[in-house]
Amino acid sequence: MYEKHDIEEMLKAYLLSKSQLEELESKIEKNNILLKYDGTEFEETEAETIEGMVLKSPMISDIPKSKTNKKSNPTENVALTYKENLKHTNEADKIKLMNENIRYNNKAEPLRDLTEKVERMLKALNNEQKLIVKSYYMYEQKWNYVSIAYTDVYKIPITINQLKNIRNTAMQTMLKVINI
Repeated sequence: MYEKHDIEEMLKAYLLSKSQLEELESKIEKNNILLKYDGTEFEETEAETIEGMVLKSPMISDIPKSKTNKKSNPTENVALTYKENLKHTNEADKIKLMNENIRYNNKAEPLRDLTEKVERMLKALNNEQKLIVKSYYMYEQKWNYVSIAYTDVYKIPITINQLKNIRNTAMQTMLKVINI
């Protein structure tokens, strides 16, 4: 059975949990895309391959270090080796990516649970209650700010005690939702 302080903690943690969940889901999606294209082959045209090889900047290891080293001729190297570079195979470390996804999913599960609970509880509230609960628990934990937000939306000034009464009613509704 949940109590009022449990709901308050969930509401306070909601925005951070939602952001963390989105970040984890983004990482999972990125890994899934890498896994999807693993092993696919791509073949460039001869012109694209040669252009890519010519435009590469020379590596330090390719530059001769002494008079006895063989001379490096980039044009000759391109002419002799471009056919090897025509085909590319996408390679991904499948085990690493799958383990990362498992780890990300394990971290995401409690976050999903929390955000879904909060969203279900908020659905049961009317607009006035939602405004007060979100303003106080998720954004600014000062009743003066909540009062200003309420006045901006509803154009009626309201006391802090009235706001707290509306909040308490909202808490009772949320308790009914979560403790069914």
